[in-house]
Amino acid sequence: MEKGRQNLMKKLFKYSLQVLMAFVLAFSPLLAGTGALVQAAEDQPAASGQVAGNDQLLDEIKKRGVIKLGVSPDYPPFEFLTREGGENKTKGIDISLAEKFADDLGVKLEIVNMEFSSLMSSLETGNIDMIISGMTYTEERDKSVDFTKPYENAGQSLVIRKDDTDRLKDKDSFVEGTVVGVQQGSYQEDLAKAHMPKAKLLTMQQVPDLLSALGTKQVDGVLVDEIMARTATKGNDQLTYVDAKVPREENDGKAVVIPENQPSLGEAINHTIDEVVEQDLVNQWADEAADQLADTDNVDWMQYWPFFWDGIKMTLLISILSIVFGMILGSLLAVMRISNLKFLSGIAGAYVEFVRGTPLMIQVLFIFLGVGGLLGISPLVAGLIAVSLNSGAYICEIIRGGLQSVPKGQAEAARSLGLDYKTTLRKIIFPQSLRSIWPSLGNEFVTLIKESSIVSTIGVAELTFQTRAVTSQTYQGIIPLFISMVIYFIITYALTKLLNHYEKQMNAKYN
Repeated sequence: MEKGRQNLMKKLFKYSLQVLMAFVLAFSPLLAGTGALVQAAEDQPAASGQVAGNDQLLDEIKKRGVIKLGVSPDYPPFEFLTREGGENKTKGIDISLAEKFADDLGVKLEIVNMEFSSLMSSLETGNIDMIISGMTYTEERDKSVDFTKPYENAGQSLVIRKDDTDRLKDKDSFVEGTVVGVQQGSYQEDLAKAHMPKAKLLTMQQVPDLLSALGTKQVDGVLVDEIMARTATKGNDQLTYVDAKVPREENDGKAVVIPENQPSLGEAINHTIDEVVEQDLVNQWADEAADQLADTDNVDWMQYWPFFWDGIKMTLLISILSIVFGMILGSLLAVMRISNLKFLSGIAGAYVEFVRGTPLMIQVLFIFLGVGGLLGISPLVAGLIAVSLNSGAYICEIIRGGLQSVPKGQAEAARSLGLDYKTTLRKIIFPQSLRSIWPSLGNEFVTLIKESSIVSTIGVAELTFQTRAVTSQTYQGIIPLFISMVIYFIITYALTKLLNHYEKQMNAKYN
């Protein structure tokens, strides 16, 4: 019996690998063309995943015919998401600059959206070729990347509530007891720490969230550049802005960020920037961007339904595929865990402990920046891999617990009736274990739907990402978040009811 059990373990191990590979091959055409909100005129070659050697990146870009731009589309009017032709498009001053440079270079532009805090590491790992995302020179950043000439030199402003204009005049008004909001990892964060030391600092990932916090009186002001402040307060009866009166520094303008040791690329970009400055195109692009943004006092929320609908479809795609791959991996790991082969059991145990002992967000970023950088895979595929690997570890323990919860006497009785080990597992052990693990599996599936929101950090346009896109256009955070909460509840509630239905059917069948 023991020998038969070991042979079965080996067969199950081999079968699970074959099924996993079949799924990967089946879905690879779909996943190859889908991803984080990446837009280009046509299908483009995959990213090389590595930064070119000294001064070779420009030649590499020309050879592949595509330049990859990294942005965080939550900083209107510099970059934001809008609907165009039934699709999400990234627009703004920075995008117009990138498009002009791509045209000057004779290549196509590919836009990769992600969290602001992920831009630098993505550039360093070769996932993108340049950053144009309202980024300003700092000595700390200059240690790992290079900056071009500044293309915009507006000063710093503080967005405040109109009823605070008598109290808050500039940076010196932010004394002890006041709260200033800044975007995490931004130049403004450094400025606030240096010039507003007595004020409490609130850092958030996205500026629209800070403006929402300002509206609910969680902060007294938000430090942004003057163009951003002007756009954020346009048409808003509740907000205004004042000059922060922060001392100007030599390199405090917004610039393009490129990898180190790429002087040819930097020179080409600087040539484009010279034309932009000479023709005053930034102000022209700012006016065009302002016209594309919503009137914050008269928002028709139905016009933003396509954003939420696209987010729902992407969330369901990620959840379904992650459940499928997670079930396959979890079943394989569970078989390995209960195996008498210590080598297999040890590998599975170590994997489960490691995955469950590290945060999912760290895993997503590691897969995207590390593995994705080496293999050139899209953000969607990186997110799917990370979520599936994480889910597989938890599903493994659920299945293992279920298999081991069936009394040994059940297997012994089946063997005494002449059933082999494989038939015993399929006909006796697994059906009984499925009944016991079904609620736990259902809980894992529901959790997976909610945890899929973490892939928004690498720019995958699921529901949370799309919610922030709406917030960045409307400067209203509460209503988009409420809509998103309701949608998540409907999805998870429907799934819970469906799982409960099948649980009742199983109980009726075996009782």
